[in-house]
Amino acid sequence: MKFLSNSLKVTFVLMSILFLNGCSNDEESDKTTANIEGVWQLGRMYGKANYNGVNTNLEGDSEGTMEFKTDGTYDNDVISAYITVSIPSMNYSETTPIEASSTSGEYFYDVTTDNLEIDGEMSKVVVLNANYMKIKTLINDSGVTGELFTEYHR
Repeated sequence: MKFLSNSLKVTFVLMSILFLNGCSNDEESDKTTANIEGVWQLGRMYGKANYNGVNTNLEGDSEGTMEFKTDGTYDNDVISAYITVSIPSMNYSETTPIEASSTSGEYFYDVTTDNLEIDGEMSKVVVLNANYMKIKTLINDSGVTGELFTEYHR
């Protein structure tokens, strides 16, 4: 089925974004009041995307850590993860597991603009406090557009 191969394309785009990257009201405030450096626990992912005029919902979860080091490098260790792509207009849903992996690279966080560059890919830190961080990544790849939010906890 041609549509299934297109939804897999969306899933693979989202999996690549993951490797780049129960909340209280305090965690959800749109403020950046802490330092990004340190070890963060990977968490929930969610967002929306559009592929050839078809709107999709994205939901997922991940287990592992992301460490932002003081020297501008990072280590990302994914123990397990999955992403679910659902298309409400077609009553369709597909869940794809994401394999465990470890990656390292360079990052730059601009505290003035909240822009976060990880290995050349730009994102925006939407919330950053002592215990919680939420990053927004714009999707614009292979005809897929949208946004994906990733949550982290200390």
